Amino acid sequence: MKKKEHVCMGVAASVLALFVAALLFLKNSQELKKAETLEAKPSQVRQTSQAEVGVEVEEPEKELVKSDADKQSVMDADYDRMGALGLYYDYANLSLVETVQAYMAEFGIDPSQVAFSYKNPATGHAFSMNDTEPMTAGSTYKMPLNMLVVDEVAEGKLSLTERFDITQTDYEYRFEHDAYVGQFNGAMSIPDMQEYSLVYSENTPAYALAERLGGMDKAYTMFGKYGESKGEVKTIRQEDNKTTTDYYIQVLEYLYNNQDKYADIINFMDQSFTGKYYETYLSNLRIVQKPGYVREALNVDAMVFEESPYLVAIYTRYLGGSTEESDEINGYGYMQLAELCYVINQWHRVNENGLA
Repeated sequence: MKKKEHVCMGVAASVLALFVAALLFLKNSQELKKAETLEAKPSQVRQTSQAEVGVEVEEPEKELVKSDADKQSVMDADYDRMGALGLYYDYANLSLVETVQAYMAEFGIDPSQVAFSYKNPATGHAFSMNDTEPMTAGSTYKMPLNMLVVDEVAEGKLSLTERFDITQTDYEYRFEHDAYVGQFNGAMSIPDMQEYSLVYSENTPAYALAERLGGMDKAYTMFGKYGESKGEVKTIRQEDNKTTTDYYIQVLEYLYNNQDKYADIINFMDQSFTGKYYETYLSNLRIVQKPGYVREALNVDAMVFEESPYLVAIYTRYLGGSTEESDEINGYGYMQLAELCYVINQWHRVNENGLA
């Protein structure tokens, strides 16, 4: 009897052991399956966790670049015009600096003869060459000079209706000064000074504007209001009239960003030298420009209202064989400046128009 009881108890113990083992196996299998599931979908788990705690996942900024197809489309559309001007370059595959260098190499212009700065305000894309090299400013100083006077008017320090005596104003050319005294009966308003200093780029009205600020010496100390070059010459050096395109691109950007405030002088710049300088081969565009010429220097600052507007400062020296003794614009040098304007604009059309 006892032997039978021992056998039954043994069987029961074996069954119990098998049951416990089965339970453990089932539990381990479930945990293993859960672990495999987590391992197979790690990104899903992380994203869920971040979403639950409100963490935003930042995507890297996409670079604003035109597609090859879009670039080629512009190249095809403008092919005849580029060919007719003899200014066909690989705009779609060259950088702006490389494109300008290709033009200069073709026409034998030394790299030191040209400095430029370009900026697309919408995209922030900016390119430059020799941008801190001191270059002779010529009459381009009249742009920031006019801006300074507008600032004084906006602050209530000057009036647009008052006529100011110009009989004792400083001047560069006596005959020009005397002509203005006679034409305006010895007094000019600020709008008159603005018009004749920007539309016709004459010096006597510019000196009259500077007088409103305390004189030309004082005006030169104020030009840093609109920016400073990272080079040795920070704004415009008065003693030798040297400046940089790095400074002037900042002046242009300040002007562009405050178009309502400077509407009057922008209007005068818009009227100046119609069909010339930057407009020579681009007469279909609205271009607000301030050219500057003196001796060896031939320059232009411009806001160009393409489909996507851009800003550009181009300063040159010795183009066409001009020298420090030159007393009139060199015709061949002028043509080269006009062609540079076209080349830069065409690169912009191919690579930047429509990006933003």
